[in-house]
Amino acid sequence: MSAVSFAQAQSPFILVIDIGTSSLRAMVYDGKAREVENFRARRKYQPDSSDDGGSTLDPRAMFDAFTDALDEIVRECELASSKFEFAAVAASSLASNVLALDAQGEPLTPAFLYADTRNSHAVEQLQAAYDWQPIYARTGCPLHTAYLPARFLWLRETQPEIFARAAHYLGLHEFFLSKLFGNTAVSLSFAAWTGMLNHTSCDWDEQALNISGIHRTQLSQLFAANESLRGLRAEYAARWKMLADVPWYPAFGDGAVANVGSGCVDETRVAVTVGTSGAMRVVMDANAGLDKLPRGLWMYRVDEEAGLLGGSLTDGGSIFQYFANLLQLTKGEILESELERMPPDAHGLTLLPFFAGERSPGYHSDARAALIGWRLSTSAADLWRAALEAVAYRFAAIYDLLRTAVPEPRAIIASGAALLNSRVWCQNLADVLGVAVTASGEDEASARGAALLALRSLAVISSFNELPASLGETFKPNPTTREIYQRARKRQESLYHLLLESEKYHVQSPK
Repeated sequence: MSAVSFAQAQSPFILVIDIGTSSLRAMVYDGKAREVENFRARRKYQPDSSDDGGSTLDPRAMFDAFTDALDEIVRECELASSKFEFAAVAASSLASNVLALDAQGEPLTPAFLYADTRNSHAVEQLQAAYDWQPIYARTGCPLHTAYLPARFLWLRETQPEIFARAAHYLGLHEFFLSKLFGNTAVSLSFAAWTGMLNHTSCDWDEQALNISGIHRTQLSQLFAANESLRGLRAEYAARWKMLADVPWYPAFGDGAVANVGSGCVDETRVAVTVGTSGAMRVVMDANAGLDKLPRGLWMYRVDEEAGLLGGSLTDGGSIFQYFANLLQLTKGEILESELERMPPDAHGLTLLPFFAGERSPGYHSDARAALIGWRLSTSAADLWRAALEAVAYRFAAIYDLLRTAVPEPRAIIASGAALLNSRVWCQNLADVLGVAVTASGEDEASARGAALLALRSLAVISSFNELPASLGETFKPNPTTREIYQRARKRQESLYHLLLESEKYHVQSPK
């Protein structure tokens, strides 16, 4: 959906904070969930990576980026109208990030991101010590490096002094709220990504807390989707007068709001998103989702009623940034038209795209990428095309499992810049899955989803369907091409089983 001018926009206005892996953005949405033109601030950054699997962000630098972006947005709004008012502040955040704070609320650690795999040994320890099946069944999360139980065990063993001093554990947006309000909260949606939320009670899971050595007072208070904080501390109330006494909603998990923003709000539509990472998700009743949860997938939440069933890939668009850096390619050297002319699987390469480990469906925390078939004639375009196809095969593995819970979805909606910027990839995905893929018409699905949740909480709308998402081009599968991809996918599966499938890696069933 195209942005609208300030003159065309309709109140109430929602300020949306979108915290991603590589940038933080502040945007303005109107009462019809449309972005308002010329009201956007963006701050770029890159996670700090280490050879041992570390992936972190500096929370102080992130808070500075956050406040700087808000300064810019507020200035723009004040210039637009002296009577400009916000009805609420909503947020979308990259999920599965956590940092430790001391008793004064100051960071003791960086923010550990979902891609940080230094706790892979902790996963093995927990797997040996506990039957994770009942915990998986309650929390919807298998044992994996991305979730907090293994993160806490790793921190306790590798940095015991910090673990002993930690008074609180918060995600980045919770940390921002703690600075602004002196207290904080976490949405059920974001909490579901920790691997420590009991879906039945909608509370922190007691066994997960005990195993982690964490007390519930060290985690944020859980908020329903319509609950908010308001009343900024004096310093920030003076700095941003128009935000001083409006509701600030705790961040929702980025995957949840991406579904909402792209119109995938029930079992009829499956959302597939590719940005830095990738995910395939469907919204369904949370109780039904937990009951049907297939081994290898997870269930998170949108709100108190709606669950989010799906699977995720650690590596999505990040692979192409890696290849661009490795091959020293400048922007535009790998042209879309060149990829489009290449026959399917003509490169002869078989790639396991696990550069930062595997999440769904095998959860091989310490898996690494593997490539076979590389010849002297292999070109940069061959590698690029092979990577597009390899990621599509991993989505197919997730889709096969999703269909055991949701047998016949009517549509697959694609979103995320990495995917929407490539017609070749969209067509490739349709051919691999064997079903039509429709590009979302919403360039900023996650931010729009956060705005929609705020509008519903404010009773501006009662249903997301009142403001339907726009759609773009539909890519229909080619039966001939699909046959070629099915053979190539079998090659990838054979390599996968050869290198990864052993007793060590078996994912416990949630049943």
